[in-house]
Amino acid sequence: MDRSLQQKEVLVRLQSRMTNQEFNIVVEKLRPKLLNFANGFVREGAATADDMVQEAVIKLWNSKNLDEIRNHEALTIQILKNVCIDYLRLKKNNNESIKPNYTAFSEHDPLTVLERKDQFENIKCYIEELPSDQMIAIRLRDIMGYEMSEIANIIGTTEVNVRTLLSRARQKLRERLQNRWN
Repeated sequence: MDRSLQQKEVLVRLQSRMTNQEFNIVVEKLRPKLLNFANGFVREGAATADDMVQEAVIKLWNSKNLDEIRNHEALTIQILKNVCIDYLRLKKNNNESIKPNYTAFSEHDPLTVLERKDQFENIKCYIEELPSDQMIAIRLRDIMGYEMSEIANIIGTTEVNVRTLLSRARQKLRERLQNRWN
């Protein structure tokens, strides 16, 4: 079914609930945060991240009790997390990696630049090999700077469990890096 046709059907079906305008206001407030979240998962760029955000917004709009949702942000990020995980699972066989939104080094010596670039690529590969909850926790906390409570809401667990996930993930990364350099 064509995406625009699907969107129109959803709009007509849900007019008795939250209005289109109210929904658009909620989505526009969340959109920058959602795009930032999705950009942490994709290599292809803004278009893919935008597609993932759009899919999450459609799923939110399709939810049965839209008016009863107290925290649209938490639900939308949870939906987007699932969309991102699906994307990563599809791409994992192709050895796709995440493109960071920043430069990890700024050296002028070509040998140092090459070594650091290689180290950074290894770390990205090791992060991708982590179990999905640990991988998401590491990305959200150490790459994207989310707070523990936000990560707990997104993953659907407690802050204590988030700390445990982060600790285990960091330990695995540390072991992999030590094995590589020894």
